[in-house]
Amino acid sequence: MFVRVLMLLACLGLSAPLMAQTGHPAKGSWSGDLTPASGPATHLRLLINTHNGDLSGNVNPGKTGVVMSSVTLDPSKWTLTIHAPMKEGELVLTGTLSNLGSWTNRKYTGTYTQGSQKGKFDFTLN
Repeated sequence: MFVRVLMLLACLGLSAPLMAQTGHPAKGSWSGDLTPASGPATHLRLLINTHNGDLSGNVNPGKTGVVMSSVTLDPSKWTLTIHAPMKEGELVLTGTLSNLGSWTNRKYTGTYTQGSQKGKFDFTLN
């Protein structure tokens, strides 16, 4: 009987890591569109990193990329706010992370402002 209980505890102990989250929910490469109230949409790529619990990142990483000035996550509501000093005016993205358990369909959606322009955005984790 003791051996059976010990085996059950061992199996339960080994299964705990399978339930653990892997990585930060905002970390990764995101692609999507800024859609203004009128006019064409703008396609962007966001690269969000974590370091010691702090978030940082780039908009359109590469030669013409812009470093985000701040990235703030409110985990109680899964609200993510990004500020980036774009040449067209400061880009402010305020939205919600959804489908957090999915690696193939995680979303970041909300509203944005860039200079005097306002609209909605929809990003998907790549």
